[in-house]
Formats: sequence, C-alpha cells, structure tokens
Amino acid sequence: MQEIALVQNHFSGTLPSDMGIFLPNLSGIYFGGNELSGTIPASICNASQLIKVDLSGNSFSGLIPKTLGNLRLLQVLSLRFNNLTIESLELSIFSYFLNHAYLKILFLSMNPLNGVLPSSIGNHSIYLEQLDLTGCNIKGNIPIDIGNLSRLTYMSLGNNDISGPIPTTIGRLSMLERLGLFDNRLKGPIPSDICYLGRLGDLDLAGNKLSGQIPESINNMTSLRFLNLAFNQLTSRIPSSLWRQRDLLMVDLSSNSLSGSLSLDIGNIKVLTILNLSRNQLSGHIPETIGGLISLVNLSLAVNQLEGSIPISFGGLISLELLDLFGNNLSGEIPKSLEVLRYLKYLNVSYNKLRGEIPTRGPFVNFSAESFMSNDALCGVIRLNVPPCKEASLGSRKAMRVRILKYVLPTLGLTILVVSVVLVSRKLHGKKNAKLSNNKDSIPLSTWRRISHQQLLQAAEGFSANNLLGEGSFGSVYKGTLLDGTYIAIKVLNLELEGAFKSFDIECEILRQVRHRNLVKIISVCSNIDFKALVLEYMSKGNLEMWLYSNTHCLNMLQRLNIMIDVATALEYLHLGYSTPIIHCDLKPSNVLLDEDMVGHVADFGIAKLLSDGISFTQTMTMATIGYMAPGEVSYYFYHSSLA
Repeated sequence: MQEIALVQNHFSGTLPSDMGIFLPNLSGIYFGGNELSGTIPASICNASQLIKVDLSGNSFSGLIPKTLGNLRLLQVLSLRFNNLTIESLELSIFSYFLNHAYLKILFLSMNPLNGVLPSSIGNHSIYLEQLDLTGCNIKGNIPIDIGNLSRLTYMSLGNNDISGPIPTTIGRLSMLERLGLFDNRLKGPIPSDICYLGRLGDLDLAGNKLSGQIPESINNMTSLRFLNLAFNQLTSRIPSSLWRQRDLLMVDLSSNSLSGSLSLDIGNIKVLTILNLSRNQLSGHIPETIGGLISLVNLSLAVNQLEGSIPISFGGLISLELLDLFGNNLSGEIPKSLEVLRYLKYLNVSYNKLRGEIPTRGPFVNFSAESFMSNDALCGVIRLNVPPCKEASLGSRKAMRVRILKYVLPTLGLTILVVSVVLVSRKLHGKKNAKLSNNKDSIPLSTWRRISHQQLLQAAEGFSANNLLGEGSFGSVYKGTLLDGTYIAIKVLNLELEGAFKSFDIECEILRQVRHRNLVKIISVCSNIDFKALVLEYMSKGNLEMWLYSNTHCLNMLQRLNIMIDVATALEYLHLGYSTPIIHCDLKPSNVLLDEDMVGHVADFGIAKLLSDGISFTQTMTMATIGYMAPGEVSYYFYHSSLA
C-alpha cells in the first residue's frame, strides 16, 4: 500500500497506533474532511517514504508528534481545522523540520497552538512555499528573519494575537502572491518595502492598528488584485497612485481616518467589482468619472463628509447591486438615471440633504422607507414615509421651458451646421473616395514598412542560431533588431517543405485583413523566388507553452484567466467580428504569444481557413500540428450574412 485517500466521508474513531509499522511504504495519507478523533500516532514516522500527509478537517487532539520531523521526504503537511497543540510556548513546530530539504507546504490553521513565531523561523524553513497559521492563537511579533523565507508564494498569519510592527524585511519575499496579516494587533506604518512585492495579488491587512499613510509607491505592485486595509488607523489622503492600478478587483479602505477628496482617476479601474471607502473623513464631490466603473457590484461611500449632488453618471454602473451613500452631506435630487440599474438590490441615501422626487421605476419599486430617511425635502409615494410631491406651478413650468430652449436651440443650430458641412465635404470628395479600397480594415500600401532581404539578414545576424526563437511546421522564427532599434520577429519559410508556399499565401491573406489587439501584428513581408518571410511584432514574453510547462516560468491564476480571455476574444473576432469567418485550425499554447504586459496574441495562421460569404455549414478535417486544442473532425455553423 502506497497511498490511502478517504477524503470527505463520515469516518470516525481513531487511527491505529501502529499505523506506520504495518504500512511502511506509504507515500500519501489523505484523511481530510472526516470525523476522526484521538491523537496522531507517533508510529507514523516509520512510513519513511511519506511525501504528503493531509489530516485536516477532523477532531484530532493532543500534541503534534515530533516524529513528523523524521520524515525526510515530506513535502506537504496539512493539519488545519483540528484541536492540536505543541509542547512549548515557542512555536517549536518549525524546529521539527530543521534543515528539512523538501517541506514546501505547511498548513496548521485553526489549531490552538498558543505559541509564538521563533526568531529563527527563517533559518528553519527556507524551503517553504506555502504557510498557513491562521487562527492559531499566536502571540508576540513577526520576526525580522521572516524575510529569509524567499520561496514563499502564500503566507497567512491572520486572526491571531500578533503585535508590533510589520518588519521591512517582508519586502524581500519576492515570490509572494498572497499575504494575510488580518485581525491581529499590528501597529506602526505600512512599510513601503511591501510595495516591492511585484507578484503580490492579494494583500489583507484589515483589523489591525496600522497608522500613517498608504504608501505612494503602491502602484509598483502591478499584480495587485485584492486590497483590504479596513479597520485600521490610517490617515492622510488616498494616494492617487492607487487609482492607476487598472487591474484591481476589490478595494476596501473602510473604517480608517482617510481624508481629502476622491481623485478623478478613480474611474480608470474598469474591472473593479467592490469599492468600500465608508467610515472615513473623505470630503468634496463624488467625481463623475466613478460612473465609468461598469463592473462595480458593491459601492459604499457611507459615513464621510462628501457633498454636492449624486452624479448622474451613476446610471452607467450597470452591474451595481449595492449603493450605500448613508451619512454624508449630499444635496440635490436623486438622479432618475438610477432607474436603469436593473441589478440594484440595496440603496441607502439616508441622513443627507437630498431634495425632490424619489424615482419610482426600476429598482426603486422594491426600496423601503429605510433607504431615504432624514433628508431635507424628499417627496414621493406614501409607503416611503415622505410627503407627496406637489405639481409644478404654471409659472415654474414656463420658466423651465425657457431654460430648456436656452440650451437646446444653440445646440440644435450647431448640429445642423456640422451636418451640412459634412454632406458638402462628402459630395466634393466623392470621386476621390470611390477610388479607395472597399476593405475598411486595409491599410494603404504607402504606410506599410518596406524591409529588404538584406535588412532582415542584418537584423537577425544572418539568421544565426543565437537569434532563433522557435521552429514550426513550415519554417523557423528569429528575433531581429532593425537599424532604428525596433525589435521584430521574422518567420522564415522553408520553401523545400511541401505546403510552405500555400501556408505563406494563406498567412499573408489573413494578416493583411484582420486587426485586433489579441492577434499578432504583421509589420511587413519579404518575398522573392527563393526567400519568403513574414515580419511580425516581437513578443518579449515568449509563448504560452513555455509559461505552462517550463520549470523556470510560472503563471498565477489571474494571469491564466486573463490569457484565456485574450484568446477567447481573438477567436470571437475571427469567427464573428470580421466580414468573412476565419478558422485558425491550429490553436495551441505554442501559438499564443505574450507581450511585455502578459497580454495574449494568437499567432501562426499558416493552415487557417477563410469561409466564403454565404456558407451556412462547413465541415473540415483538422490538419493541425501536435498540441492542437481539439483534434479530430470539427464542424462550424455560420449564418449567411444576409440573415444577420
């Protein structure tokens, strides 16, 4: 017996005391998610081949056996969600694995360890990649030597009783992707060194006593997606650099003492889903640009000192489910543009200075009086506990019409003038425009860059092996540098191979027509009797295959998701976004190239197919190369363009 997996059942009772003796060849034990109790038998060390031990989610009690340290091949130890403890106050679990060469994952969360982090933690566990000590009742400070855990990608010390400052050495954990220090008693400033963690995607420091300001250099954390600094004592303004983090998904800065006004740059984070700035001292107007956050689901600006009106642009928050503006100094009317927010389930504008009629359509049908309490002069239906709205007098309506005409008439006149100028211009230049290509996506030949065979030879240093980027079915790709310093990729066809000429023609035909941010960009071609090459935009991060299967490269989950979206967007354009559907026929990781910003670009259209206009059904045998995403027979359905 080498592995036992009994995960997520209802097994109860205890483990046999001689378990490791009668099963000496075990390499994996997986008993997580059961109802087992008792102690972990010390005999487990007799199974000296153990690599992974998972006893999490049970009711084991007593001491964590020291004999676990004798398992020299152990890589994964998960004991979380039990009732285990250790021998002494010092968190000696690390001493169990002194100079242990293989332990990579140590999960002990939600056990009453009642210890401290030893000052020598960095010396004992330098091979760790993931460490979870959440909810272990750990006391004391975070040791300075924590910065020696250079291979850590995930660390959580949250929900403990840790005090003192966050050590600046934490900025040395360059591989860290997730950091949780929430719900402790940490104090002092957020060290600017933490902003050196360029791979950090999730930072949770909520529920501490951190003071000072948010580091201005936070925009250096280019991988940051989730930021939670709530329930601290942070002061000063929110740094404008934070809003230049265009890929943030969640920001929670609530319950601090942040002041100042909101930056107009807040509207740059188009993918933001949760923004909570409540219970601070923010002032000024709510910027109109916030209406550009089309992915926003939860927005809370409650209990601040914001003034002015609720922006009409809030009607653009099409994904919004929660809007909390409670306890500010907002005035004016509630914009009727909010009536289009079909997913809005919670609204609170109470304790402001709002006036006028409460909208009645869309989500407002379901809101109660609690959403509108304690305002200056709101009016509306009886069920909202506000007075009914009085009809506007004849004089006021007449004045309103005058004001409307004052702005509408000049605008209408200007519009007529502009349309007239455009029509005359089109008539005068009609003949000239008729001579242009009917293909709206084409680029005039004069703008294409002309590059000779000799220039390509110089750029790629005679197509030397040092410049070789890869080899495909019909040729090789080289890196080159033009005289002006432009980096290029040169795809040189091997004309001795059958099908090379056809592949070159197909790729030229497709790349000259398509334009999309997720397709490789063609710069030029070089073609004569015995030499044919495509000059393409150089992708500095290589191809997806290298990032997926190389030991020297690694993608986090969000990067993988973004690349999948890039590829899917490119395929959607090829299939549906262009006048003639294009089938790639050879989509695989090596044909997905990545630029400096890790944006995916689909490449290599050498065996692609163009479906002629009017074809409603096409069935083709896939002639793809090894690694193609869906080998076998593939069918594609398209409607005739006249049916669109």
